[in-house]
Amino acid sequence: MKKLSKFFITAIVGVLFFGIAYAQFTRPESAIAYRQSVMTIMGYHTAQMGAVVTGKKPYEKKAFSRNAAIVEMLATLPWQAFMSPGSDKGKTELKPSAFKEKDKFLAKAKVLETETRKLVKAAAGDDFNAVKTQFGNVGKSCKSCHDAYRAR
Repeated sequence: MKKLSKFFITAIVGVLFFGIAYAQFTRPESAIAYRQSVMTIMGYHTAQMGAVVTGKKPYEKKAFSRNAAIVEMLATLPWQAFMSPGSDKGKTELKPSAFKEKDKFLAKAKVLETETRKLVKAAAGDDFNAVKTQFGNVGKSCKSCHDAYRAR
């Protein structure tokens, strides 16, 4: 588990540096790779929390809080890459409607950012039911965007 955690921490740092280097994506493929990397790492940490709230793993406040904080940080990263010109084509699951409805798409991104911030706050408290409820709200924000803009 420690090796896996180190891998993901290294990946997050890599994603951050990659993001700084490609603040303005020069190729659509770079934007696609960046956002897919962020979503993959976010999915891993969300799945860890999901296993806890569904009772498949025991609740360890510190570990849950760490995962929530990672997801909160990741939730701020991919949006510029989603809006990079030409990145609606190629090896992507993004529907072209995300570009046509940019304001609606980015509004959904803001909801995710807000809900993950609330999850971090709930995880810092002592009410596991509040944590579960807020985790559900994060999941709803993810689903809302995926239902509207993910081609699958």
